[in-house]
Amino acid sequence: MNSSPDILIIGGGVTGLTTALCLAQDGASVTVLDRQRPGQEASWAGAGMLPPGNQAGASTPESRLRAYSHTLWSQLSDDLRSRTGIDNGYRICGALEVSGAGGYESATETWRKEGITVEICDRATLEQYVPDLANDFQSGIYLPEFGQARNPRHVKALLAACHGLGVEIVEGVTQLQLIEQGATVIAESPERKFHAQKVCVTAGAWTNELLRHVRLEFPVFPVRGQMAQLRVSRLPFSCVIEQGRRYIVPRADGLILIGSTEEHTGFDKQTTAEGISGLLEFARTLVPELGRAELVRSWAGLRPGSPDELPFLGKISCFDNLYVGAGHFRSGLQMSPGTGRIMADLLLGQPPAINLDGLSVDRAFINGSPLEG
Repeated sequence: MNSSPDILIIGGGVTGLTTALCLAQDGASVTVLDRQRPGQEASWAGAGMLPPGNQAGASTPESRLRAYSHTLWSQLSDDLRSRTGIDNGYRICGALEVSGAGGYESATETWRKEGITVEICDRATLEQYVPDLANDFQSGIYLPEFGQARNPRHVKALLAACHGLGVEIVEGVTQLQLIEQGATVIAESPERKFHAQKVCVTAGAWTNELLRHVRLEFPVFPVRGQMAQLRVSRLPFSCVIEQGRRYIVPRADGLILIGSTEEHTGFDKQTTAEGISGLLEFARTLVPELGRAELVRSWAGLRPGSPDELPFLGKISCFDNLYVGAGHFRSGLQMSPGTGRIMADLLLGQPPAINLDGLSVDRAFINGSPLEG
């Protein structure tokens, strides 16, 4: 057992595992700790939607990280398949954005300014993509470069790849605490002390719970998202459908994901009749044929929310060895390839590939005080 790795990562979701993979590929010794089995929280629960990006046209913090991740998804998926034999379900499927009120000019202009291909659709074109789309929708926009991956498969592939590269993964580490030792931090559970040259917290919605041990209040908080899964004998469409912040994601094997609620319920992951029935009604309203689909199951996950819905990436300035990569809210899987590479570079003392203005850890504090959530 590697008892003193170069880098200790706390939190084995897609951010932590991707960071560990990048570090191990660069020759670092890495230990990943997780409170249960890695990847079983928000990383598992999401729908795996991958909006397109274009680094040449990215001008905001969100678009920079989205575009950087977009450039990495295909290569990462191929590498994982080569290393592990696991297909993570990555594919370009396209996405249709609809709204009963119309008004796509602003969204279309934003996508085009980024250099993203976007198609304005009339009713006839909508029906080409989704033949059973409800008659309420007469126009929309289509993003042909939109992709998807299957979260559980991607997590499984990341775990296998990390194991293959010698990453130590310790499951079921409960009652973990961060402990100050002068200007550095170590981690300790009742069973073991974990020393490392650098410590990186990628604990999702639980990030603030850990950082409180070293007297930091960090503006990352849980946001519950409920989801439903349907099954159809014949897939009625192949593209993602979005209306506002809710969506329908078809899988090639006939499963269809419906998401998602946004609820501030603390660490409560229960599904509710109101939440799931609302999602099913949403799906039926968009595509009436889905009202006859089989309901397979439902679940909920806890997204790591942040005040501006963007992650915090970087080193905590008041400690010599403490780093954070958390707060991705709805975009954890989507942004994980870029985030993992960025965090690995920062931990290895290398400059990140993109400008981190608007994404850095420093913005979590104003004059030493945490942001208001």
